[in-house]
Amino acid sequence: MKRIQYTGNNYDQIKRLCGDKVLAPYFCMGFSMLSLETEEGLVSVNEGDFVVMDDNGKFSVER
Repeated sequence: MKRIQYTGNNYDQIKRLCGDKVLAPYFCMGFSMLSLETEEGLVSVNEGDFVVMDDNGKFSVER
């Protein structure tokens, strides 16, 4: 399992982990957010959330 906290400034690190499953950051009300493609569909990743890739390569977000 790999787990990275999104800080709002580490998109490149998240992109290396997730590849084409993550969409470029966007800004909303002063905060940076990402969108991550999971088996459940697109999930928002807010600053402070953790992007998790399990041992099977599936992605999720922990808040």
